[in-house]
Amino acid sequence: MGNELDEFFLNISETEQALFDVLDALKRASVDARKRRIVWPDGSRLSIEETASKIRSESGAPLDMVQSHVVGWLEMTYEPEGLDDDQMEEFEREIELWITPYDDTD
Repeated sequence: MGNELDEFFLNISETEQALFDVLDALKRASVDARKRRIVWPDGSRLSIEETASKIRSESGAPLDMVQSHVVGWLEMTYEPEGLDDDQMEEFEREIELWITPYDDTD
């Protein structure tokens, strides 16, 4: 079984590794959509670019790839807790406005 796991990690692509790095780094982060900041567990409040740079410094993955996965995390993965339907709709609108400039950067 250990060999299967080793084989899995040897065969993942660079973009998959960058995705894993982003998801791992942001697993305890939250989002202030109105101020367009990702809030790290240590209290630092970083932009998308600053977040990508921070993760890249740890992972070594290409910055543009990391940034793309950070945007994807905002769009598809992060879900705030404790919001009612109206608040969630507002949150989603704020996220959409925040990430729109990144739509054409792939």
